[in-house]
Amino acid sequence: MKRREARASETRMDLSIHALTVTGILAGMASLVAVLNSEPTKAIIWMMLAVVIDGIDGPIARRWMTDSELPRFDGYILDLVIDYVTCVLVPCAFMWEFNVVNHGITGQLTIAAVLGSAALWFSQTNMETEDHWFRGFPAAWNLVIPTLWLLDERPEFNILVCVGLSVLTLSTIQFPHTIRVGRFRYVNVAVTVLWMVSLIVLSFHADQINTAEQLLLLVAPLTIGTMVTMHELETKRMAAQQTTL
Repeated sequence: MKRREARASETRMDLSIHALTVTGILAGMASLVAVLNSEPTKAIIWMMLAVVIDGIDGPIARRWMTDSELPRFDGYILDLVIDYVTCVLVPCAFMWEFNVVNHGITGQLTIAAVLGSAALWFSQTNMETEDHWFRGFPAAWNLVIPTLWLLDERPEFNILVCVGLSVLTLSTIQFPHTIRVGRFRYVNVAVTVLWMVSLIVLSFHADQINTAEQLLLLVAPLTIGTMVTMHELETKRMAAQQTTL
């Protein structure tokens, strides 16, 4: 009897929210096509649109989705599938096409490290803490790789950054969820928006970026890095206090 009373599928609202989430993969595909057509600015714009979609569908789902007992589609899994494409696969294609890394064995291994570490990160059973901090670098390659391209550093430098972040991806160091984290939320959202807008605007004159604009690109990564460091120190301090008790 209880089985019959359970809702066997999602409501129209549920399906509409899933449809909104799916538009993220369409933006990802458009970005990939732009990469293949050697159009970096278009690729970045579509990547940033995918970030916006990913940022709004979660709050909408938490607010409006029903608790169907027999759902056909799992929004969480759907989100992970799309995020891997838009946050990892497409940026890796961008990295290869626009020579962020070299096309030799070191460049190939770097891309392999990014793809592999991100795949493992997305498969974690405990990727997020109760207070919405991610365990490990959250595979935000759709922000990192366009930044490296705009900074126009040597491929060797870019390889070091990508390998370092790949290692952090598999670490237990905690990074803030952009929207859901409580501590530093407003600062985190502000610098992330600044980062995204900077990537789009500066991509229109990528070959003429000055020092001030380069520093602007680093505001968000440095701020987030500071938040991560402060959080780690606070976490260790609290753990030490509990140990002494």
